[in-house]
Amino acid sequence: LARVQDDNDKWGFIDKTGKVVIPCKWNMAWRFSEDLALVRDANWKYGFIDKTGRIVIPCQWKEAWSFSEGLARVKDANGKWGYIDKTGRIVIPCKWKEVGRYSEGLARVQDDNDKCGFIDKTGTVVIPCKWESADDFHEGLAAVKDANGKYGYIDKTGQVVIPCKWNWAGSFSEGLANVQDFNDNWFKIDKTGKVVK
Repeated sequence: LARVQDDNDKWGFIDKTGKVVIPCKWNMAWRFSEDLALVRDANWKYGFIDKTGRIVIPCQWKEAWSFSEGLARVKDANGKWGYIDKTGRIVIPCKWKEVGRYSEGLARVQDDNDKCGFIDKTGTVVIPCKWESADDFHEGLAAVKDANGKYGYIDKTGQVVIPCKWNWAGSFSEGLANVQDFNDNWFKIDKTGKVVK
C-alpha cells in the first residue's frame, strides 16, 4: 500500500493498481511498518490502523512513532514518552522526556536531567542515563556524546569501546562509521576505532 493525499488535504492508502483501499479521511498518515500505519485524526491525536483501514489502536496519543521491533513510542497528555505493543497496551510507562526507536533490542531514552541511556524491552535501564546524547545501536555499537561534548561509541553493556574524542560520530554500517574531528576533517573508522582509507 502507498499513502496518498486528496484535494481536501486528507490522507488514505491505495494499492498497486491505484485503487483506494483506505479512504482519505486522516489528517495525516505514515507508511505501514510491521503491518500497522500511524495516523492522526482531526483532533490531532495519534493512533494506528491495519491494512483494511480498521482502527486497531484508538487515536488517543499526543504524539507517536511507527512500530519498530514490535513496540511503538507514544507521548501521553503529560508530555512524557513510553511504549505500547500492537494491541495498544502500555508496555513501558510514559515517564521519559524523550525516547528513540528500538534497534537491536534496546531503545535510547532521555531522563528529566536531559541525560541519555538505554532500556531493554521490559523497560529496564541497562545503560545508565549519563550521556549528553546517544544514537540507536547499529551493528552492536551506539554513538554517544560525553560531558565534554566529544563523541565515541559504546557497546550493549555500556562500555566505551571507541574513546570519546570526535566532534561528531555517525552510525556503523557494514563495519564502518563516519566521524569528524575538531578541525572539520572527516574520516571513516572501523569497529576498533582505527581510521581506514
